[in-house]
Amino acid sequence: MKNSVILIDKPSGITSFDVIRKLRKITGIKKIGHAGVLDKMASGLLVCATNQATKLLSIFENGYKVYLAEFSFGLRSDTYDIWGRILENRGIKSIDGDELNKVIGEFVGKIKQKPPPFSNVRINGKRLYRYALEGESVEVKEREVYIHSIDILSVKQNRAVLRITCSKGTYVRSLANDIGNRLGIGGVVSSLRRLYVHPFSVDDAGDVYNPNVLEVSKALSFMPKIVVELNMMSKIKNGFPICKILKCFELESDFYKIVGPSEETVAVIEKVHKGYSYRVIFT
Repeated sequence: MKNSVILIDKPSGITSFDVIRKLRKITGIKKIGHAGVLDKMASGLLVCATNQATKLLSIFENGYKVYLAEFSFGLRSDTYDIWGRILENRGIKSIDGDELNKVIGEFVGKIKQKPPPFSNVRINGKRLYRYALEGESVEVKEREVYIHSIDILSVKQNRAVLRITCSKGTYVRSLANDIGNRLGIGGVVSSLRRLYVHPFSVDDAGDVYNPNVLEVSKALSFMPKIVVELNMMSKIKNGFPICKILKCFELESDFYKIVGPSEETVAVIEKVHKGYSYRVIFT
């Protein structure tokens, strides 16, 4: 488990950092990180990594995500979910599926949204939830995100179950709040599960006590590879400029994994302004 990617199906009721803390205790490895926080009451895929593999996490975090969410309409809360302080309850018994479908169409594609008041986003070095807990108001700017698709799976009474595919930085809670406001009745998240973090599925994850641990080569199977000879491997491990080893002008992808003759992953390189540079060298 020296340099590994770990797939965890996080249960609801514990934080993402709780998972990291448990992994550190179980494995004895101190350097463990994750690719994107899951809310405490959300469940689903948490992609973690150890040691040098933590430098890969931002690659996964930048990929698209898929969520299974339940929105409850006619409610507003301070956290934009059912577990916060309820600010308004209209007692709505049912919603119009056709109207919901029409409004949802307005939220597909490039949109702007504000993070929820209770979130980990930092403003002036302080997390938003800290401002909220202290009752301090702060200006929150809209952020641009991309919603690939929102599929309505079911509508029952005042609740709708949705499958949402979205970009990094999307807050599903904000989506529920904004769609509810667009309908004029309010909306909150009442259930949330992350199904996918490109290129990983929650179906391939284990629990924190029996996680799915992937070697780096397997975790990067989606990435194009370049095979180098043994003599080049030693140069790479010593940080020799990659474009003095490879013909970088012939490369096109944003990322490549560099593997030796035995398919051992030696490094990952990424496209930069002038050629390519190392994202990580595995030693």
